[in-house]
Amino acid sequence: MKDPIELRREFHRYPESGWTEFRTTVRILEELQALGIPVRWGRQIHDPARMLGLPEPQVLEACWQRAAEETGREDLLAPMRGGFTGCVAEIRGALPGPLTVLRVDIDCCEVAESTTPDHRPVREGFASLHPNCMHACGHDAHTAIGLGTAVRLWERRAELPGTVRLIFQSAEEGLRGAASMTAAGVLEGADRLFGLHVGILPGPVGRVAVSARGFLSSTKLDVVFRGRSAHAGICPQEGRNALAAGAKAALGLLAIPEGFSEVCRVNVGTFRAGTGRNVIPDRAHLSIETRGETARVNAEAEAAAREVCRAAAEEYGCTVEFFPMGGAGGAVCDEALARRAAQTAKETSGVTEVLFEVPFGGGEDVTTMISAVQARGGEATELVLCAGHTVPHHNGAFEIDEAVIPLGVELLTRLAMESR
Repeated sequence: MKDPIELRREFHRYPESGWTEFRTTVRILEELQALGIPVRWGRQIHDPARMLGLPEPQVLEACWQRAAEETGREDLLAPMRGGFTGCVAEIRGALPGPLTVLRVDIDCCEVAESTTPDHRPVREGFASLHPNCMHACGHDAHTAIGLGTAVRLWERRAELPGTVRLIFQSAEEGLRGAASMTAAGVLEGADRLFGLHVGILPGPVGRVAVSARGFLSSTKLDVVFRGRSAHAGICPQEGRNALAAGAKAALGLLAIPEGFSEVCRVNVGTFRAGTGRNVIPDRAHLSIETRGETARVNAEAEAAAREVCRAAAEEYGCTVEFFPMGGAGGAVCDEALARRAAQTAKETSGVTEVLFEVPFGGGEDVTTMISAVQARGGEATELVLCAGHTVPHHNGAFEIDEAVIPLGVELLTRLAMESR
């Protein structure tokens, strides 16, 4: 297998957004299969009814064809057609022990990467080759850490207690992929689950947190207003302006958090409407999200958002429809598992500081998996590894200190080797 840092740079050069991670999945499969590690992919690891926020069919197909051209592996790509990306590997140890799940995400952000010469991926020749796609959240490092850990555990399977299942999850951004994979049963039998995220917490490589708090519950919706087109000069009174309804709704949506005493977020990410300056727009499309510090707060924010949109539609004589595109509830990491992880982290080479808990401050699709494992009687936590980043996540200039990758491999390997 390639060195994990080299793999991270390869993934960084070829980023793919949620449900289109075809090339990425191929490369994961190639590396795992070369070692002989059993792996499942395609429809067998997804519930199609839970695959929210899928791109349009033509987009999926174009991305599939691009991956076919880049890899020449139509044999591996065929089961993924239509967005069935990601994979699940399983390593059975020779000793009795728990079923440990290690989950890493593999998708990128829809962000254009910086082209400035001082941006290290540009300077060192591994900047994104896919327009408006970039690993601006560290998932390229997550994928490399997952593969590096798989190698280490496979080499040590004679002394491995129990079984380790590695989930390479698609479509984390937008909180879309975990529900589909969970519904398909990829967590069945799990005794414990470790998620992992690099960055988030400021500081140099070596600072490690063994649990996170403050995951925000979130709902992602597409909102479509439909009106009636008309000539803007001759007969505007015969039109029903969907753009105006959408604009009214957008301003109302952004004001929703003002009515909450608890943490609440509402955002309008995109707004598309209109076909020409002299035409009353008959359609407007908004992509929105609500967030709350609890599932209750998020549910109240979502209800408020729907009401704002309905009122705006009525005011302008339009109709409105809502299309769920993703979402996740909050989760609470298991204290007992985190305390055992803290002891392991303290004994891990390269770890300079262990924090028991840190605020996450955003949504994370792993919460769906954490809750599912806990509901079945297992334990789960999310690890946070400082990565020396100096600009925010989801920024075109985002970059990490790659020393976090071997550290992540060492830590996950040690945690998986624990029989407790």
